[in-house]
Amino acid sequence: AGKRPGQILKNCSDYMAPWWTYWLHNLPHANLNFQPIDNTFTPQDQNYQQSLIFLTCMAAAGLGLNLLCLAIYLSCLCCCRKDEEEESKSPNSCCVTWSAVAAGLLSW
Repeated sequence: AGKRPGQILKNCSDYMAPWWTYWLHNLPHANLNFQPIDNTFTPQDQNYQQSLIFLTCMAAAGLGLNLLCLAIYLSCLCCCRKDEEEESKSPNSCCVTWSAVAAGLLSW
């Protein structure tokens, strides 16, 4: 009923990694001293681990910048809102559209 170890290894050779793993692996690798390093997959190497930490910090910085811009936009939307006429049922969507575009570009 269970699989043999040989069958498990045979099925692992059929594994196809997703496209984004190739894309991330081909990014330039740099350690915490901003020195370029080899992009060979060696998870035990200290420089390779530093490059992963560096990449994670860059992603976190992008997320933080995106959240900061979103917080500024929402505070401006709530606090600095112009007095709109009650007869107008559709708010000015230009600001919302450009904010969404900016947030999308920052998170890219």
